[in-house]
Amino acid sequence: EDSLYRMYKSYGFMTYDVYVIPSNIQVTVETPEGEIITQIRHIESSEPNFDQLDYLNNLCRYVCSHNPDEKELVRRFKKVMARPDQSELITGLAQITGGTAFAVFFGCDLQDAVVALIVCLMIVLVGRWLSRREGNPMIYNLILAFLSEVVIVTAVRSGLGHHPDRIMIEPSGVGKLLVSALGAINGMRDVMQRNFISGSLEVMNSMLGAFGIAFGIALAMMLMGNISAEGFDVNNNTVIQLISCTIGCTGYASWVKIRG
Repeated sequence: EDSLYRMYKSYGFMTYDVYVIPSNIQVTVETPEGEIITQIRHIESSEPNFDQLDYLNNLCRYVCSHNPDEKELVRRFKKVMARPDQSELITGLAQITGGTAFAVFFGCDLQDAVVALIVCLMIVLVGRWLSRREGNPMIYNLILAFLSEVVIVTAVRSGLGHHPDRIMIEPSGVGKLLVSALGAINGMRDVMQRNFISGSLEVMNSMLGAFGIAFGIALAMMLMGNISAEGFDVNNNTVIQLISCTIGCTGYASWVKIRG
Protein backbone atom coordinates (compact mmCIF):
# COMPACT_ATOMS: atom_id res chain seq x y z
CA GLU A 1 0.00 0.00 0.00
CA ASP A 2 2.78 2.42 0.93
CA SER A 3 4.73 1.53 -2.22
CA LEU A 4 1.72 2.20 -4.46
CA TYR A 5 1.03 5.54 -2.81
CA ARG A 6 4.65 6.59 -3.35
CA MET A 7 4.62 5.59 -7.04
CA TYR A 8 1.30 7.30 -7.83
CA LYS A 9 2.47 10.47 -6.13
CA SER A 10 5.72 10.46 -8.11
CA TYR A 11 3.79 10.20 -11.40
CA GLY A 12 1.66 13.24 -10.58
CA PHE A 13 -1.83 11.74 -10.29
CA MET A 14 -4.36 14.24 -8.94
CA THR A 15 -5.84 11.78 -6.41
CA TYR A 16 -4.96 8.22 -5.58
CA ASP A 17 -6.78 5.86 -3.23
CA VAL A 18 -5.29 2.50 -2.35
CA TYR A 19 -6.80 -0.26 -0.21
CA VAL A 20 -4.76 -3.40 0.47
CA ILE A 21 -5.43 -6.45 2.63
CA PRO A 22 -3.69 -9.85 2.33
CA SER A 23 -6.30 -11.18 -0.12
CA ASN A 24 -7.26 -8.04 -2.04
CA ILE A 25 -5.75 -4.94 -3.70
CA GLN A 26 -7.94 -2.04 -4.83
CA VAL A 27 -6.69 1.14 -6.51
CA THR A 28 -8.48 4.20 -7.88
CA VAL A 29 -6.55 7.10 -9.40
CA GLU A 30 -7.44 10.34 -11.18
CA THR A 31 -5.24 11.49 -14.03
CA PRO A 32 -4.40 15.17 -14.66
CA GLU A 33 -6.94 15.00 -17.52
CA GLY A 34 -9.70 14.05 -15.07
CA GLU A 35 -9.95 10.37 -16.07
CA ILE A 36 -10.81 7.95 -13.25
CA ILE A 37 -9.04 4.56 -13.40
CA THR A 38 -9.86 1.67 -11.06
CA GLN A 39 -8.27 -1.76 -10.72
CA ILE A 40 -9.12 -4.59 -8.30
CA ARG A 41 -7.09 -7.74 -7.80
CA HIS A 42 -7.86 -10.80 -5.66
CA ILE A 43 -4.95 -12.79 -4.18
CA GLU A 44 -5.88 -16.42 -3.58
CA SER A 45 -2.70 -17.39 -1.81
CA SER A 46 0.91 -16.36 -1.44
CA GLU A 47 4.18 -17.64 -0.06
CA PRO A 48 7.27 -15.83 1.21
CA ASN A 49 9.73 -15.00 -1.57
CA PHE A 50 12.22 -12.47 -0.27
CA ASP A 51 14.23 -12.59 -3.49
CA GLN A 52 11.35 -11.19 -5.55
CA LEU A 53 10.41 -8.84 -2.71
CA ASP A 54 13.91 -7.37 -2.72
CA TYR A 55 13.88 -6.74 -6.47
CA LEU A 56 10.33 -5.38 -6.47
CA ASN A 57 11.28 -2.96 -3.69
CA ASN A 58 14.26 -1.79 -5.74
CA LEU A 59 11.97 -1.37 -8.75
CA CYS A 60 9.59 0.76 -6.68
CA ARG A 61 12.48 3.04 -5.68
CA TYR A 62 13.59 3.29 -9.31
CA VAL A 63 10.06 4.18 -10.44
CA CYS A 64 9.74 6.92 -7.82
CA SER A 65 13.05 8.53 -8.76
CA HIS A 66 13.01 8.10 -12.59
CA ASN A 67 9.32 7.84 -13.61
CA PRO A 68 9.92 5.45 -16.55
CA ASP A 69 7.32 5.28 -19.31
CA GLU A 70 4.88 2.39 -19.61
CA LYS A 71 7.06 0.18 -21.83
CA GLU A 72 10.14 0.55 -19.64
CA LEU A 73 8.16 -0.04 -16.45
CA VAL A 74 6.53 -3.19 -17.86
CA ARG A 75 9.88 -4.44 -19.15
CA ARG A 76 11.53 -4.03 -15.75
CA PHE A 77 8.57 -5.57 -13.94
CA LYS A 78 8.54 -8.63 -16.22
CA LYS A 79 12.29 -9.00 -15.72
CA VAL A 80 11.81 -9.17 -11.94
CA MET A 81 8.91 -11.64 -12.16
CA ALA A 82 10.88 -13.81 -14.60
CA ARG A 83 13.75 -14.33 -12.17
CA PRO A 84 14.45 -18.08 -11.97
CA ASP A 85 12.77 -19.64 -8.98
CA GLN A 86 14.79 -21.45 -6.35
CA SER A 87 14.92 -25.18 -7.05
CA GLU A 88 12.65 -27.46 -5.01
CA LEU A 89 15.73 -29.43 -3.97
CA ILE A 90 17.37 -26.40 -2.34
CA THR A 91 14.11 -25.37 -0.70
CA GLY A 92 13.58 -28.88 0.66
CA LEU A 93 17.15 -29.11 1.97
CA ALA A 94 16.71 -25.70 3.61
CA GLN A 95 13.56 -26.88 5.41
CA ILE A 96 15.21 -30.10 6.57
CA THR A 97 18.36 -28.30 7.68
CA GLY A 98 16.45 -25.60 9.54
CA GLY A 99 14.16 -28.01 11.37
CA THR A 100 16.91 -30.46 12.35
CA ALA A 101 19.31 -27.74 13.49
CA PHE A 102 16.74 -26.10 15.75
CA ALA A 103 15.85 -29.50 17.21
CA VAL A 104 19.51 -29.75 18.29
CA PHE A 105 19.38 -26.17 19.58
CA PHE A 106 16.45 -27.12 21.83
CA GLY A 107 18.30 -29.95 23.55
CA CYS A 108 18.06 -32.99 21.25
CA ASP A 109 20.89 -35.51 21.41
CA LEU A 110 22.37 -37.26 18.36
CA GLN A 111 19.67 -39.94 18.13
CA ASP A 112 16.92 -37.34 18.58
CA ALA A 113 18.48 -35.30 15.77
CA VAL A 114 18.32 -38.31 13.44
CA VAL A 115 14.61 -38.73 14.22
CA ALA A 116 14.08 -34.98 13.70
CA LEU A 117 15.78 -35.23 10.29
CA ILE A 118 13.49 -38.13 9.30
CA VAL A 119 10.41 -36.17 10.41
CA CYS A 120 11.54 -33.05 8.53
CA LEU A 121 12.04 -35.13 5.38
CA MET A 122 8.55 -36.59 5.81
CA ILE A 123 7.04 -33.12 6.25
CA VAL A 124 8.75 -31.81 3.11
CA LEU A 125 7.61 -34.72 0.94
CA VAL A 126 4.09 -35.11 2.34
CA GLY A 127 3.69 -31.34 2.63
CA ARG A 128 4.31 -30.81 -1.08
CA TRP A 129 1.75 -33.47 -1.95
CA LEU A 130 -0.76 -32.11 0.56
CA SER A 131 -0.35 -28.45 -0.42
CA ARG A 132 -1.79 -29.22 -3.86
CA ARG A 133 -4.93 -30.64 -2.26
CA GLU A 134 -5.56 -28.64 0.91
CA GLY A 135 -5.35 -24.85 1.11
CA ASN A 136 -6.72 -24.36 4.62
CA PRO A 137 -3.69 -23.69 6.89
CA MET A 138 -5.39 -25.20 9.94
CA ILE A 139 -6.22 -28.53 8.25
CA TYR A 140 -2.85 -28.60 6.47
CA ASN A 141 -0.91 -28.07 9.70
CA LEU A 142 -3.14 -30.46 11.67
CA ILE A 143 -2.43 -33.34 9.28
CA LEU A 144 1.33 -32.74 9.17
CA ALA A 145 1.60 -32.22 12.94
CA PHE A 146 -0.40 -35.40 13.58
CA LEU A 147 1.81 -37.47 11.27
CA SER A 148 4.95 -35.93 12.76
CA GLU A 149 3.96 -36.77 16.32
CA VAL A 150 3.04 -40.34 15.33
CA VAL A 151 6.44 -40.84 13.67
CA ILE A 152 8.31 -39.30 16.63
CA VAL A 153 6.51 -41.30 19.32
CA THR A 154 6.89 -44.52 17.31
CA ALA A 155 10.61 -43.85 16.84
CA VAL A 156 11.17 -43.13 20.54
CA ARG A 157 9.25 -46.25 21.60
CA SER A 158 11.41 -48.24 19.18
CA GLY A 159 14.54 -46.90 20.85
CA LEU A 160 15.60 -44.60 18.02
CA GLY A 161 15.16 -41.42 20.09
CA HIS A 162 14.96 -40.29 23.70
CA HIS A 163 13.05 -37.00 23.98
CA PRO A 164 9.83 -36.80 21.94
CA ASP A 165 8.94 -33.36 23.29
CA ARG A 166 12.29 -31.87 22.30
CA ILE A 167 12.14 -33.45 18.85
CA MET A 168 8.62 -32.17 18.25
CA ILE A 169 9.19 -28.57 19.25
CA GLU A 170 10.68 -27.60 15.90
CA PRO A 171 10.15 -30.16 13.11
CA SER A 172 6.36 -29.97 13.39
CA GLY A 173 6.51 -26.51 11.96
CA VAL A 174 9.30 -26.59 9.38
CA GLY A 175 8.30 -23.28 7.90
CA LYS A 176 4.66 -23.21 8.99
CA LEU A 177 5.62 -22.18 12.51
CA LEU A 178 7.85 -19.56 10.97
CA VAL A 179 5.09 -18.34 8.68
CA SER A 180 2.73 -18.12 11.64
CA ALA A 181 5.24 -15.98 13.51
CA LEU A 182 5.85 -13.72 10.51
CA GLY A 183 2.11 -13.31 9.97
CA ALA A 184 1.44 -12.50 13.62
CA ILE A 185 4.25 -9.93 13.78
CA ASN A 186 3.21 -8.31 10.50
CA GLY A 187 -0.39 -8.28 11.71
CA MET A 188 0.51 -6.53 14.95
CA ARG A 189 2.55 -3.98 13.00
CA ASP A 190 -0.44 -3.28 10.74
CA VAL A 191 -2.74 -2.84 13.74
CA MET A 192 -0.32 -0.35 15.31
CA GLN A 193 -0.35 1.54 11.99
CA ARG A 194 -4.17 1.56 12.17
CA ASN A 195 -4.57 -0.92 9.32
CA PHE A 196 -6.97 -2.85 11.52
CA ILE A 197 -8.61 -5.14 8.96
CA SER A 198 -5.35 -6.22 7.33
CA GLY A 199 -3.66 -6.75 10.71
CA SER A 200 -6.57 -8.73 12.12
CA LEU A 201 -6.64 -11.01 9.06
CA GLU A 202 -2.90 -11.68 9.36
CA VAL A 203 -3.15 -12.53 13.06
CA MET A 204 -6.23 -14.72 12.57
CA ASN A 205 -4.55 -16.63 9.74
CA SER A 206 -1.49 -17.23 11.93
CA MET A 207 -3.68 -18.42 14.78
CA LEU A 208 -5.42 -20.91 12.48
CA GLY A 209 -2.06 -22.38 11.51
CA ALA A 210 -0.92 -22.54 15.15
CA PHE A 211 -4.19 -24.16 16.25
CA GLY A 212 -3.75 -26.78 13.54
CA ILE A 213 -0.30 -27.70 14.86
CA ALA A 214 -1.57 -27.87 18.45
CA PHE A 215 -4.64 -29.95 17.57
CA GLY A 216 -2.63 -32.35 15.41
CA ILE A 217 -0.08 -33.02 18.17
CA ALA A 218 -2.78 -33.36 20.83
CA LEU A 219 -4.80 -35.79 18.71
CA ALA A 220 -1.78 -38.04 18.18
CA MET A 221 -0.93 -37.96 21.90
CA MET A 222 -4.53 -38.88 22.82
CA LEU A 223 -4.70 -41.78 20.37
CA MET A 224 -1.27 -43.21 21.16
CA GLY A 225 -1.59 -42.68 24.93
CA ASN A 226 0.96 -42.83 27.75
CA ILE A 227 3.05 -39.94 26.44
CA SER A 228 4.91 -37.81 28.96
CA ALA A 229 6.83 -34.58 28.48
CA GLU A 230 9.75 -33.89 30.77
CA GLY A 231 10.15 -30.33 29.59
CA PHE A 232 12.94 -28.95 27.48
CA ASP A 233 15.67 -26.38 27.51
CA VAL A 234 18.20 -25.18 25.00
CA ASN A 235 21.31 -27.28 24.59
CA ASN A 236 23.61 -26.68 27.55
CA ASN A 237 26.69 -26.49 25.33
CA THR A 238 27.19 -22.90 24.16
CA VAL A 239 29.24 -23.91 21.12
CA ILE A 240 26.51 -26.31 19.96
CA GLN A 241 23.94 -23.56 20.55
CA LEU A 242 25.86 -21.16 18.32
CA ILE A 243 26.48 -23.69 15.56
CA SER A 244 22.96 -25.15 15.48
CA CYS A 245 21.27 -21.75 15.68
CA THR A 246 23.42 -20.41 12.84
CA ILE A 247 22.69 -23.44 10.65
CA GLY A 248 18.98 -23.28 11.50
CA CYS A 249 18.67 -19.57 10.74
CA THR A 250 20.56 -20.00 7.47
CA GLY A 251 18.24 -22.86 6.53
CA TYR A 252 15.12 -20.83 7.24
CA ALA A 253 16.52 -17.84 5.37
CA SER A 254 17.09 -20.05 2.35
CA TRP A 255 13.57 -21.49 2.72
CA VAL A 256 12.05 -18.01 2.29
CA LYS A 257 14.33 -17.62 -0.75
CA ILE A 258 16.79 -15.08 0.58
CA ARG A 259 19.80 -15.30 -1.74
CA GLY A 260 23.40 -14.26 -1.53
